[in-house]
Amino acid sequence: MQHKTIEEKHHTLEIVCYVAGAGAFGVFVRWLQDQLAFDDAGLAEPSFFHVFVVLYMLGVAFLFLRFIDRERGRRRYLPENFCEALANPGRLYPILRWAAGGLICLGALVLFFSCETDEDVVLLRILSGLGLLYGLSYPWLLSQANKPPVRRQNRLCLAACVPLLFFALWLVISYKENSINSVVWSYAIELVAIILAINAFFRLAGFCFDAPNAWRCIFFTMTGCTACVMALADERYLGMQIMFLGTAALLLLCVWILFANLQQGEVPAKAKPDDGFERLVTEVPHYQD
Repeated sequence: MQHKTIEEKHHTLEIVCYVAGAGAFGVFVRWLQDQLAFDDAGLAEPSFFHVFVVLYMLGVAFLFLRFIDRERGRRRYLPENFCEALANPGRLYPILRWAAGGLICLGALVLFFSCETDEDVVLLRILSGLGLLYGLSYPWLLSQANKPPVRRQNRLCLAACVPLLFFALWLVISYKENSINSVVWSYAIELVAIILAINAFFRLAGFCFDAPNAWRCIFFTMTGCTACVMALADERYLGMQIMFLGTAALLLLCVWILFANLQQGEVPAKAKPDDGFERLVTEVPHYQD
């Protein structure tokens, strides 16, 4: 891995601050919408904030795309190898990844013990179990990037699928709970946050399955983090709020890792898979008639 200069480290920190700032301002915008664009009965009223929230989210997505285009214009690329793309060595990274995982586990436990009166208690407790597994497995997955070469890829792939199952179930629960809710704005941000989180972890899983798309991964990780923070302005179970916060922290850490591992130069050409055909052609003797 190339040695990073002070300027590159400052640039990575700048990107992380932009993503965190976009989430912080986004949760404020969503809070204003909740306070000013709904009546006492919880029904949406005509308001500028309904338009402004959409414009804000589109603006944030456009800004992140500009960041990505700038990196590509500087001839920077992210290695496709799992250990090179997600390497997070040192003493600070373990603290951050296990702190984020600990938040997710805490939220899962709080949800498990606070949903006993909910009509979907079974689904919520399954979600709690998946959340606990997610909070424990993903920090472990990130730690494996510091131990090349990968020897048990099947375990990495399994750990990468846990957050996908977790958010897929959360999406089903959200749809089920709001199936008769005519006020789409009351749950729209939650759905957007869950869908973007699914896309972010799906793209991150690409490095485990040897099918990465680096720039899409970076984009969805950035937007997923922002949306998870925005969703904190809404009311839901405290455990779910904590898991949203832990997910935002974990995705922000992934943004830091991905930008820190960008390298300068031309993208290395992909090695052709050795299926034996080329070797057969070169090794079999050719006879003249």
